Amino acid sequence: MGWAFGTTPENLLKEVAPKLDMHVPPMEVATGPCKELKMIGDEVDLTKIPIPFTGESEGTPNITAGMSNIQDPETGWQNIAVRRFSVKGKNILGEFINQTNQDYGIWGKYRREKKRMPIAISIGPDPCIYLASQTKVPSGFCEYDLVGAFSGIPLEVVKCETNDLLVPAESEIVIEGYIDPDEREMDGPFPEFVGYYTPINLVARVHVTAITMRDDPIYYYLNMGMNPTEGHRIGELMFAITFYRELIKNLPGIIDVAPINWNMFVIQVHKGVSKAWPQFGVTVGSIVKFVGSPALKAVIIVDNDCPDIRNLNEVFNQVWAKVQATKDITIIPRTTGTLLDPSEPWAGQWGWQDYFIIDATEPPAPYDEGYKRGVARPSKEALEKVLKKWKDYGFK
Repeated sequence: MGWAFGTTPENLLKEVAPKLDMHVPPMEVATGPCKELKMIGDEVDLTKIPIPFTGESEGTPNITAGMSNIQDPETGWQNIAVRRFSVKGKNILGEFINQTNQDYGIWGKYRREKKRMPIAISIGPDPCIYLASQTKVPSGFCEYDLVGAFSGIPLEVVKCETNDLLVPAESEIVIEGYIDPDEREMDGPFPEFVGYYTPINLVARVHVTAITMRDDPIYYYLNMGMNPTEGHRIGELMFAITFYRELIKNLPGIIDVAPINWNMFVIQVHKGVSKAWPQFGVTVGSIVKFVGSPALKAVIIVDNDCPDIRNLNEVFNQVWAKVQATKDITIIPRTTGTLLDPSEPWAGQWGWQDYFIIDATEPPAPYDEGYKRGVARPSKEALEKVLKKWKDYGFK
């Protein structure tokens, strides 16, 4: 992912976060590699694409790396997002459109007007497009603008054959169609990002009107289900960058952000700030939930005593050493969920979840009375001697 951004893993957050506020609109071109082969109308046959099953109990094969392109009928804003599409026939797909996402609002406008919603599904465009699609940006902001900001040059897009949507010209495969306002398909089970299967649902029905592709296309696939998967890694990184961007805009003392999984993150802050600012951890946790991602389930806030926030042993050592549940865990009940977390009905109904913040920063006095504070580690000089001897003995 660092390679896709032209940087190193160590510099990802600091280099990419400022670019989330930049706009470099895409550039429309007459044609592109995704137009080399065309199947239109009766020629359409989804079974010619090698779409695999993802899970043992999956109901039908699913396109997992399909980039959905739809357009707001009122503003012309084109929204992109990675969505999954279940194969229901030669020219029929089912699409789960989550109520917590922006494209659900766009679909609602077409439903209210009883109009078909045009859709295009691009498979295998530039990796930066998948990463850009996972950022949390305001409605009206097209993620294709971010791709240009990330790369420094406008993304080349081309118009579809059977509608006016614009798709990446370098895509491997493009599937075009429309969603009827009233028609539905049965969907599921599917191994979702929470690591469990979805229930069977009624979802939108996609009528496929055209398939275009390269002469020798590569079918791109994202494994899903139990963490870790490609889908988790893409989303987790971009959520972390988005949270970092929002936090440094609003607060001092923000050091780093790292995922535990898709909906739980660790945030590192400077001890000098957290000890001086009452309820600083709660403030940090509230910003990432209510500004960064409404579907976030939990955060752990640590200070710079934690040497590596990507090491869960180190993180949970901070929890053990600095947290008392009645004082340091804040629970906000019945917040927005994902509709995919199997525990949500336990919070009251699907789409609800209880958000919690674990503040594992060092509390102010009198917490630190009674014994000498500080992380119990060998001296720097001793560690350097051990490391030198270790290498002298031939170990790496």
